[in-house]
Amino acid sequence: MPVKTRCTPTPAGFTLIEVMIALVVTATGLLGVAKIQAAAIANTKISGNRALIALQTGSLVSVMHANPAFWASATVPDPWSVKAGVAPSDPVLAADVSATANCTVTCTPPQLAALDVQEWAASMAAQFPTYEAKINCTKYVIIQPVSCTVFVSWDEKAIAINQATVDLQKQRTRETFSVHLQP
Repeated sequence: MPVKTRCTPTPAGFTLIEVMIALVVTATGLLGVAKIQAAAIANTKISGNRALIALQTGSLVSVMHANPAFWASATVPDPWSVKAGVAPSDPVLAADVSATANCTVTCTPPQLAALDVQEWAASMAAQFPTYEAKINCTKYVIIQPVSCTVFVSWDEKAIAINQATVDLQKQRTRETFSVHLQP
């Protein structure tokens, strides 16, 4: 007697709808990965700029430390500022240094300070055209040592995950970095 077997349907493969759904899911995932990659690249550039600002500010602090005859004295300027394309607001630091640009031993402390500040300002302007620096020094030499605070601000491009999180008319933010020092 012949044995009757039950027929089980054999899988015929994927249907067209299943393939389309798989493609949509894969495409959505790849677009998400691309968006994350773009944000990572933009944030890397921003962090690089912030590191350069910190290094540049550190170089100003270093030249202030190297000239204590000017920066740690009672003649330290009142709060002063400098920004890209504009001479320092303090007349001593804005003095013409073209004649003393090559001095090494013969510079007076104010000439050296003016030369250092103007070179620093030119270097900052070349890298960060929207920067502005404000330096506020206390002059209480008898009671306490002179101390200064350096504030550097610059414009930075805003990063957003989507257009709803940033105002399209205002795609830049103003960032600030500060350092406190005693020359």
